[in-house]
Amino acid sequence: MRVLVVSSYPPRHCGIGAYARDQVERLRARGHAVTVLSPPDGEGDLRVPFFGGRPFWRALRVAGRFDRVLVHFQPALYYRPRAPLSKVLTSLALLALVTFRPRAELLVHEADPPVPWRPDYLLLRAAFRRARRLWFHTEVERRALEARYRVRVRAGLVPHRVRPVLRVGKAQARARLGIREEGPVLVCPGFLHPAKGFDRAVEAVRALDGVALYVVGSVRDPTPENLAYARELRALCAQAPNVRLVERFVSDEEFDLWVQAADRVVLPYRRSWSSGVLARAQALGTPAVVTAVGGLPEQAGEQDIVVWDDEELARALRQVAGRTEASLGAPRGGRPEGGPVLDEAEEWDPGSEAPGRTERKGRTVLIGLILISVTLAALAQLTLKYGMDQVTREGAAPLDLADLGGTARRVVLNPFVWGGLFTFVLSAAVWLVVLSRAPLSFAYPFASLTYVLILLFDRFVLGQPISALRYGGVALIVAGLVLISRTPQTF
Repeated sequence: MRVLVVSSYPPRHCGIGAYARDQVERLRARGHAVTVLSPPDGEGDLRVPFFGGRPFWRALRVAGRFDRVLVHFQPALYYRPRAPLSKVLTSLALLALVTFRPRAELLVHEADPPVPWRPDYLLLRAAFRRARRLWFHTEVERRALEARYRVRVRAGLVPHRVRPVLRVGKAQARARLGIREEGPVLVCPGFLHPAKGFDRAVEAVRALDGVALYVVGSVRDPTPENLAYARELRALCAQAPNVRLVERFVSDEEFDLWVQAADRVVLPYRRSWSSGVLARAQALGTPAVVTAVGGLPEQAGEQDIVVWDDEELARALRQVAGRTEASLGAPRGGRPEGGPVLDEAEEWDPGSEAPGRTERKGRTVLIGLILISVTLAALAQLTLKYGMDQVTREGAAPLDLADLGGTARRVVLNPFVWGGLFTFVLSAAVWLVVLSRAPLSFAYPFASLTYVLILLFDRFVLGQPISALRYGGVALIVAGLVLISRTPQTF
């Protein structure tokens, strides 16, 4: 199967890019032909700048060559800060992609809280609603998006899994990193910004003797807020003798070393959807302490500790240090309503939803809607023709363009003209539903059925003679429509 993946991608240093890389490798190992559309700083097969909707327009142009399109969605990837027009264009492009390419699906890593009156969020809401499928890592994320955007989506869950780059023992990891502490070692890894809440962990351990905390990371986006937070964190760490700030970017290999060197990975986040760091810690077998924000309680495993506030965080770290036997935890999430759930042994896979009964049912419904629209359009033409025959007395009194007032009055007062126009409106309304479900190249050829229906009406209702040549043309039209209806299509 041919798959187009739209995402950041290594060597760009990005958790979503690393997730996409691992996903692409698994899909290719299973025999799927995967093409990656990435920003210029990623090594994708296709590369375009990611702001202003350009990746979605490019995906729209090439998506016809693919059986499935998967967009890794995270606002910071596609929306330029403080650029209103660019944001509107981005949301419009995404809406166009999911509208005209029904194979397109979104894997939502994060979504900003919407501002109801802003057009970019209104367009994004429409894109979420129209997409064939929105994938989430946790049920909490799905519920949060639906509540914030006031929309119901076709949802599914996919595990947040990553592939470790390096596996070593704890002693070897500590030796390679130069860690000499004999007591418990805690690690807070990740980029430095206020939402990570690393200062909360520093405050919680500064009074714990015999416990070492390493805060490992750097500022990725040098915004004033992030730079100010980094300065405050440096000062706070300098005041705690058992805390060490390792402020630099670390490679994937070194990141895995830090995770494996820790007795516990500490993720004291203030805001999060799901966490790639937690997924990496789980893959490497290192338990974590996480705050109960976003989907983290649902993502947490049996060995992880989930805490609700700073007091519980401090208690959990004392428990790790052996100062208390308190048991802490938080309830896990559930299953998405009406959507598929991939278990831990599965991967998001285009083959996991192969065409079957559901797709055949979708095809039948779509073609039924097309036939309804086409029949209404033909009926509208016949009704208009009948009305205009009455207006013109079957051609004896044709419309006089020199007398526009009198001509308009004759047309407007005829009820069959109004009936024909109303039937056209009904046909157009059904046609809009059709266009929301299928590409125009698939649906529009069926409009030629209006000629077939009108020809049959002329022959069997009005008794008009039809030549063999016309019947031959009708046969060609019907044969072409049969071929089009059987082409591969996702509904």
